[in-house]
Amino acid sequence: MKIDVEAVLALPAYAGATVIAGKEGVDRLVNNVSFMEVPDILPYVSKGSLLLTTFYPIAGNEEAMRELVPRLAEKGLAGLAVKLGRYVTTLPDMMVEAADHHNFPLITLPEDANLSGLSNAVLEVLLEKQNSILKFRDEIHQQLMRLLLNGAHINTFVTVLSGMIQMPVFLFSGQGDLRAQSISDEPFERDGMAVKLGDRIFTGDEVIAQPIRVGEESLGELIALDVAGKRTTTIHVAMEQASILLALDFQRERAILEQERNYLDAFLRDILNGRFRSEEEVLRRAHSFNWNLSLPLGMIAVEQKVRMLPESETIERFERWLSGRFSDRELTHKVIYYEDSLICFVNEPDDTTLIELGTYVHEQAARERRDVIIACSSRIDRLRDLAGEYERLRQTLRIMRSINLEPVQTVDALGMYALLFELEDAPLRRLVERRLGRLLGEEELLRTLLTLIRCQMNVQKASQQLFIHYNTLRYRIERLKALGFDLTDGEKMSEYYVASQALHVLNSRIEDERLSEL
Repeated sequence: MKIDVEAVLALPAYAGATVIAGKEGVDRLVNNVSFMEVPDILPYVSKGSLLLTTFYPIAGNEEAMRELVPRLAEKGLAGLAVKLGRYVTTLPDMMVEAADHHNFPLITLPEDANLSGLSNAVLEVLLEKQNSILKFRDEIHQQLMRLLLNGAHINTFVTVLSGMIQMPVFLFSGQGDLRAQSISDEPFERDGMAVKLGDRIFTGDEVIAQPIRVGEESLGELIALDVAGKRTTTIHVAMEQASILLALDFQRERAILEQERNYLDAFLRDILNGRFRSEEEVLRRAHSFNWNLSLPLGMIAVEQKVRMLPESETIERFERWLSGRFSDRELTHKVIYYEDSLICFVNEPDDTTLIELGTYVHEQAARERRDVIIACSSRIDRLRDLAGEYERLRQTLRIMRSINLEPVQTVDALGMYALLFELEDAPLRRLVERRLGRLLGEEELLRTLLTLIRCQMNVQKASQQLFIHYNTLRYRIERLKALGFDLTDGEKMSEYYVASQALHVLNSRIEDERLSEL
């Protein structure tokens, strides 16, 4: 515990002490008292010490007297108190000037001063204040612990802490998300360590930040705003005790969530593999996980395109973000992390709900620079159909990862890709060689052929999509015919298109192998 030099001089034991220089520094904090018993005192004193001396060790040493004050000030001592009379009768001008220059309190003590008594007087005050702080700490600990043991909501905890320290308090997660706040009727923004509450901006010492840690891991942070300029040691003690208890509570909460996740994973494995006795059993067990499961049901699977999450991201944070996007649309839903995907079960979707919702989630993800792929199931009317539809959803995601498609797909939209994806490379190559072999390496002609097929041989429309002149397209058509492509046979045109999809699958697999080797 600390007091300042001015408070020390007000003690009865220091009656007769006079500050003769460095008066601007009497607000320096004192946390200890030291005696000068050797000439080279610097190694034996520390920041915040008040140094008492008779100058016996350096009496008559002009060089030591000249250097002492600057060196003590540089090390951060609180001040220097000298008992005059026996060894030094007056302090040299150079020492007085140095004390004024460094705003370092230079104090003279009367000849009858008892240095041990002066030291004890300061240490008694420090001890008394320390005992007071310890008592305060225990009281804070007991009150806050009682809240947690009684199951108080985290908002209640923060509000009670705010009342104890008479400051607005905000609680952030380890990822920087605001979890709780003691004041909600004023707009709040945070940018680094600058905080805006209403119209006032708090910076520097006005923001009291207390990390919540377990070892080296950051679980969150408490922020208090010094609205009235009354930052004290007791406030720091209260914040510290709150952070310790919150760390324990967060660890407990994490353990419970992990256990619940294990139970939920087991439940999901059962229903996604069709291992249940009745729909009533499934609905009952879902309710135990706060999951209001009802039919019909839809599923949306969301995956990060890059499998490894960035350091600033966690599964829990991504899960909360996704759940928030579904809440935006006021849909009854449950978001669950399962087999490297976030699966959202949506109650009672209509024919367009899932694809619209998938598109919305992708747009929101793009705004936050999240690169995701999204697969949407068909509507599920019976729980026994859930396992089969989930397998189709997983296959859709696998195809999307292997083939460069639009980032939002339904399980029914992949068409021929779903079949081709199941084939080995050899039959795919044979199909490509037989139907498109003469166009391999002719990217311009291959693109022209596919565009003509998509446009049902409408030359005018195809030329517009290819951004080429009508006559240029007619020339390319003649080249295709010269290479043996029959553009009038519908069956062959279908085979050309299927072969082009097979080529797409093969090229995607080659690209995947290349990326995996990097």
